[in-house]
Parts: sequence; structure tokens; C-alpha cells
Amino acid sequence: MKIYLKLFGIFGVILLTQISCSSKNYHQPKGQIENLTPSKYQKTPLTRQSVEITKKTYSFKYKFSSPSNEWFEWSWKYKRLETIEMINKFGISKSIFEPFQATEKNDKSRNRIIKTSLFKKEGNVISPDFNRMIPFYMGFTSPLYALTIRTLGKDSTPRERVEFLLRFVQDIPYGIPPTRSNSKVISGVLSPPQIFIEKWGDCDSKVLLLSSILAHEPRYKILLLHLDKHLLMAFEGRPHPNDAYIIFQGKKFILADPTGPARLPLGNPGPDFKGQFKKIEALQVTSADRKIPHYVSRVIEVKKVNL
Repeated sequence: MKIYLKLFGIFGVILLTQISCSSKNYHQPKGQIENLTPSKYQKTPLTRQSVEITKKTYSFKYKFSSPSNEWFEWSWKYKRLETIEMINKFGISKSIFEPFQATEKNDKSRNRIIKTSLFKKEGNVISPDFNRMIPFYMGFTSPLYALTIRTLGKDSTPRERVEFLLRFVQDIPYGIPPTRSNSKVISGVLSPPQIFIEKWGDCDSKVLLLSSILAHEPRYKILLLHLDKHLLMAFEGRPHPNDAYIIFQGKKFILADPTGPARLPLGNPGPDFKGQFKKIEALQVTSADRKIPHYVSRVIEVKKVNL
């Protein structure tokens, strides 16, 4: 779910428009993360997730199905302090939506708050800035990328990796987040670490997660496809005969819907796609963005499991 925040008028009168999916201080983090309650929760049978919390780490296990219907269990750990810092980084203070006098000084202050909160302002609309969130959370998704390579092998094709990770993300239970978390406005989007702590996510959150994993490879060119009440993504590549795709700036992009719990394959955008988009947004991750900070403990394990 995504909340677009619209600001109008000299004195900052604020209107909030809600759109739902169809299917502090950065250096002084809080010790606890607020537990959130999703709406429209759905889970794929037989998938399983667990989180073990210690003073120093979050330890995760996640059982999911591959596109070939093999079952895998991934295990990995994150440093607890840095994980909480990364979760608290995303989200904007409620005070930004209080009445204000539109002076140059106030505008500069507000724009600074918006930027440091991983949001963006386009005209009168404030929304999460995926182009800044994706590189910021690449430190967190680094072990997930490493698990992908360990599972599929270094010789796996770009399409095989996309198809595998698409299923990985789809099997995470679906749920629509609230508009606020930890006393901040999050516009109905969960950051990648919060998805695994909460054990669910919606279309926006899962698109963000999948994009942040694939961003570790420069070869992937990704588009965000904004529908009226949904968010899809598309990958540059050569479409297979039955793939749905679009042409953007002269290149073909294959459509995908990571939302779940429906296990839609790459090239099948699902019933919500009617051939039209409100907006197409290209993700831009630079080589500098790929200089990953060492936020996480690289303790990873892959198991093939039986049902």
C-alpha cells in the first residue's frame, strides 16, 4: 500500500490520498521495533518463516518454493543494532504535515527532512523515494544476493535469477502495512529489513525488496510500473514467446508482479494489468551505490528441504 501526501496552499494545508494494493536519529536507534498489524493478510501454504532475536543479532529462517517446485530453506543473520538503525532511517516525521508558513527558510528545512527520511517531493506529492531506498538497503540485501548465487550457482542466467527471486518474494506472506510505524509516516511501505521482521509485505514493499537484491548486479535494468491501485515492475531483456512486455526508450522490458501469494511467473503481470500505467519510473543505481557498507553478519546457509 502506498500513501501519497499532497500539500497545498501558502500555509501548508495537507490532504492525504490512500491507494491500496489490489491483490531520530540514525546514529541513536531505538532498541525495539514496533510490531505492525497488516490488513488483508494472505499466506501461501507450506511456506515457513522464523526470527530469533538476541542482544546482538536477528537470525532468520525462511522456507519457500522455487519455480521448479523444489523447496529451500535459507538461513542468515543481521546485526541487530544496525538493522534497527536501517529500519528507523525510513519514515518521515508527522510534524512535516502540520500547518506551516511557506517561507524560503521553512521550505529548505522541510525539503531537508524529506530527503533524509528517504522520501521525495514531486510537485505537491510526497512519497517514498525508491531510487534512494534501494541503494541504502543494499547492505541489508547483500546476504540475500549471496544466497541466490550459492543456491543457483555462478553460471545461472540473469533470467533464472529473476525467476527464482520472484518466487522467493512472492512466497513471503501478503499484507497491507499501516501508514505509520515507530511514530513515523511510512506511507504503507515496509523497508526490506522490516519485511523479514514482520514476515509479510505488500506490492510496494516487495518490489522494493526484489529491486534491492537485484541491484547488486549492474546488468539488471528495472522499471517501476505504477497502476491505479497497484505496483508492478519490469526487467530489460529478451521476452519469451508468451511474455508480456513493454517497450521503454526503445528497449524491451518484461513485466513481473512480485506481490504474491499468487505465484505468477516472469512475463505474467496478473489480472490487474490492463495495458495502461499511471507512471513509469526507471530505477537508477550507480557504481558508487554498490559500495556496500558492512552492516550485516555474513552468516548464510542454504538447505534443500522436503515437505
